[in-house]
Amino acid sequence: MFTVLVVDDEANVRQPVCRTLSRFDGVGEVLDASNGLEAMAVLEQRNVQLLITDIRMPAADGLQLAEYARENSPETDVYVLTGHAEFDYAQKAMQHGVTAYLLKPLSKVKLQEVYIASYEKHRRRLESEQVNVIRERALLEKRLHDLLQGVPVPTFDEGLIPPYEKVMLVSFSTKDLRSLGEASVRYFIRECAHEAFSRLGTAAVCLEDRLITVVLFTERCDQEAWEREVQETSKWMAAKLRIEVKTGYGGATRDIGDLSMMYIRSMMSLGFTEITRKESSGDSFPPIIRALLGYIHKEYAGAANLSDFAQQYQINANYLSNLFHQETGMTYTQYLTQHRLTEAKKWLRETNLKIYEVCEKVGYKDPAYFSRIFKTIEGIAPGVYRSADGTFLI
Repeated sequence: MFTVLVVDDEANVRQPVCRTLSRFDGVGEVLDASNGLEAMAVLEQRNVQLLITDIRMPAADGLQLAEYARENSPETDVYVLTGHAEFDYAQKAMQHGVTAYLLKPLSKVKLQEVYIASYEKHRRRLESEQVNVIRERALLEKRLHDLLQGVPVPTFDEGLIPPYEKVMLVSFSTKDLRSLGEASVRYFIRECAHEAFSRLGTAAVCLEDRLITVVLFTERCDQEAWEREVQETSKWMAAKLRIEVKTGYGGATRDIGDLSMMYIRSMMSLGFTEITRKESSGDSFPPIIRALLGYIHKEYAGAANLSDFAQQYQINANYLSNLFHQETGMTYTQYLTQHRLTEAKKWLRETNLKIYEVCEKVGYKDPAYFSRIFKTIEGIAPGVYRSADGTFLI
């Protein structure tokens, strides 16, 4: 809304200017004040885009008001009204960030010129701010998508991460989003989910073929509000899109580096990977991907390096990594981690091996790191999982 403030101690000057301004298209509100102090109080409470003020007034004059506006409301355009006798005084006002001075008496044509110039400046500033918001949001979502795939945020982009006390993650599973048709439909889903969760903090939405993942940065963790929003969003998606929607919680963390593991947890809780989908539908993987899956299942207790496999089969490692993600819906590291934890749960349930021995059995050298990964993805520590005899399956 475009707001104008007119300041003059003479009502017979102030009120006609207010009436004229209120008739201009695009003016949302016209406020008035009889002196500089009253105007300062208005500027403290309201966002004013255009300020037209007399120079000589009681309490605080136009120069004092202009200086206050420059320091406390720098985006406000300030114009000063002056008579010929005050011309030198008006020139001093220019040193206080005044846009221009206007000679009395002020005509309707001149007033409209001032309004149009200020409104256009305001409109361009809003457009620029909106572009910056969209650009920063797109960059944040790109970096978060990388984090979900285990790629750290570059140092030069760390400023994109908003302040937070906790980071929360949830994934919604649907049919292939590409089958919903136009890109505008997918954009609609993204925007509605973003708007819903933005009520709780800074939200980012990452879309994949069958997953809609919401990452929320919050400075005040309200678990009840979070779960309510997740449930309402899931119901809304199902109703609007007329498709089944499942919800997979990834949990919450204070360490943004946990997002990749939280993402795995959300997929595991959904029982979702492209592997399970293809197995259930009878589809098959390309031979090189079947061989890579077999390599993981055989070598998970060791290094299980993708580069070693790629060298053995004489194939580019980056190409193979991208192909694996395309075919399975997971990165190589995510699938390896998931498989290792699946095997770890078997060892914990079926043997009396110590935690550090289970850790070594599934390819981890550091028991503390293993326990941290296990707890982040499964929601409970390995020892608790064992003592519960595997009943806390997340």
